[in-house]
Amino acid sequence: MVSAKHEGPIKIIRDNPEIVVQLLQTAFGIDVSDAATIRSTSESCTQLAPAAYVADNVVEICEGGSTEPTIGVIAETQLAKDSRKHGSWPLYLTSLHAKLMCPCYLLVICPSRSVAEWARETIQIGHPGFNLAPYVLGPGMGPLVTTPDQAAQMPEMTVLAALANIIPTDKESLKITHAALATISNEDEEIGKQYTDLVVDVLSKAAQKILEGYVDTGVAGYKYKSSPFRRTHAEGEVSGEAKSVLKVLDARGLSVSGEVREQILACTDQDQLDQWLVRAATAESVDQLFG
Repeated sequence: MVSAKHEGPIKIIRDNPEIVVQLLQTAFGIDVSDAATIRSTSESCTQLAPAAYVADNVVEICEGGSTEPTIGVIAETQLAKDSRKHGSWPLYLTSLHAKLMCPCYLLVICPSRSVAEWARETIQIGHPGFNLAPYVLGPGMGPLVTTPDQAAQMPEMTVLAALANIIPTDKESLKITHAALATISNEDEEIGKQYTDLVVDVLSKAAQKILEGYVDTGVAGYKYKSSPFRRTHAEGEVSGEAKSVLKVLDARGLSVSGEVREQILACTDQDQLDQWLVRAATAESVDQLFG
């Protein structure tokens, strides 16, 4: 099963393919025209070989008003060492090049330091001059973003850097991550919550508490309009109280129909749930709960 840690960085690239251009320029010094058109395309475009070979994501870049790609990028998330990739990565790249007939690059996202070091190793194809050294986004490379203001200007790339463990998790560095997440959340609250959840999932408990504190109070001029942590906690409390109402009814041997059970679980009114919980302790029937 594909995990959130694997799929998260790829989802961000699919949602925001312009990140690939920012990475090429910022991390690897590859020039791309400012007027370029950037699009995510089907991963199957690498499939000139058997169908089992499917890249995680492909981005095409069209520069200078061209309708045809002038740069192709394959993006992969790699969470563990896998010698089979030394066969499939060159295949992805040469297949994409055969289709687009333009410069093509392989970008591998590796949150683990040991996996990142392994992925940076040159793949020896055997033919003279035909070797592949992947561009690796992960521990061991220099910082891509150094201030909250830079993070706010390139928020999605900053989140990707956080997921790749390029941004440290000390108090000062988490201000950078916070600025990116706040900028995204204030533009689109639902996407902001998704990206915040992805980042929190890779942080230590101590780092989570630091980030949660920044989300609740704001920092460096950046503040969430609404806290995703606060909302998540509130949702959890309401859900827990609804389940408590049902547990009391069950413990007292009162029959609860499926329809009533769904009604109680669907309730999001804290005051109503409080009232039901009190009544559940003494009601002689479920009907009295609503009476």
